[in-house]
Amino acid sequence: MGVRTALADGLSFHGVVLCGGQSRRMGQDKALIEIGGRAMARIAADALLGAGASSICAIGGDAAALARWDLPVVADQYPGEGPLGALLSAFGGLCPLPDHRGAPASSNALIMVLTCDLPHVDAAVLTPVLSALRARPDAAVAAPILGGRVQLLSAAYRPMLVREAAQQAFDRGERSVRAALAGLVVTEVTLAPTHRWRLDDADTPDRLPAQAGLDDRSAELSGWQR
Repeated sequence: MGVRTALADGLSFHGVVLCGGQSRRMGQDKALIEIGGRAMARIAADALLGAGASSICAIGGDAAALARWDLPVVADQYPGEGPLGALLSAFGGLCPLPDHRGAPASSNALIMVLTCDLPHVDAAVLTPVLSALRARPDAAVAAPILGGRVQLLSAAYRPMLVREAAQQAFDRGERSVRAALAGLVVTEVTLAPTHRWRLDDADTPDRLPAQAGLDDRSAELSGWQR
């Protein structure tokens, strides 16, 4: 199957790159670190488009800087409240942007979420996650398993099945994505061994590929807390 399988199968989805973190352990904005001539946020966006995303946006981050990488930014409705707040910003319809085929985006479509610190991610590793969600109409989420843990920030979501429960959990004070999704059907996706490394994240300088462009200060900050 090609990386455009999602579109060929009629699976419409919107791509979201989470860019609102503080990047303390990296020492500079992870989303903007260049690898092979592309910012890491752009690498994630290109993977989503390659997998068939009808539109892409970033949640949070430096809007002016990301615009230079042709990545539109939707403000995080809950800045400083972690990834659950960023997901709710996406689920709440902050990503209905005109797609590259000229059709209006819909907040009811599927959403594929990636963090901005995945230097190796490509379209091929996203396809089985999207396919797993499509195969289970009752599932709210499909997420890959890495190291025995479900990766909910590299996952495909059905907003219509997730939004209400996640919002209620958030309003109660919950900030854990995992806890907010308790009780919902989450399809776990086992990736082929040849694909798993594509979702390895880089949140400190020592985890970046050798060709990454870092400022001088970042090399001294690999031990910082996030």
